[in-house]
Amino acid sequence: MSRRRHRRKNKSAVKLNVTAMLDMAFQLLSFFILTFRPAPVEGHLSLNMPPPVPLTNVATEVIAGKEGGGIAPLHALHLFVTATETGEVAQVRLESAILSSGRLTPGTLAGIDRRLQPLFARGNAIYDRIQIEVDRDLRYEELLKLVDVCAQQKLPDGTSLGKVSFVEMRPR
Repeated sequence: MSRRRHRRKNKSAVKLNVTAMLDMAFQLLSFFILTFRPAPVEGHLSLNMPPPVPLTNVATEVIAGKEGGGIAPLHALHLFVTATETGEVAQVRLESAILSSGRLTPGTLAGIDRRLQPLFARGNAIYDRIQIEVDRDLRYEELLKLVDVCAQQKLPDGTSLGKVSFVEMRPR
């Protein structure tokens, strides 16, 4: 008799419905996949990479209003920034002209801005970008002050100058 009772227990054991559990797992998985929204990129840094090697001469631009389609090359305006041993600005030069000497204060930054404005505001401006060549010892904070002044320059059509880059000054 004990054997019969034992057999009855095995036959009446509870069975789990695996199909329902799998169905619920796939529903949850599809819900999370469909409602997932990744976070936007927290920061975006716009860098001016060197241009690719052109197949044709694209470094020139046709000047409107000139007869014969005169071509004027657009160049980068080079600023040279030397630094003191402490990393502050010692001198800011534009080709051969000295724009400022000593620390960058709001007054000297305004002076640099006034000196750069006529170079880009002319109708026949020959510059389309600014390249800042910096001394190796210059602090990044000081460089960003100059980048801000350069980025605020206006082109002849009224748009802001968007092409500002910086490189380390070549050793002399």
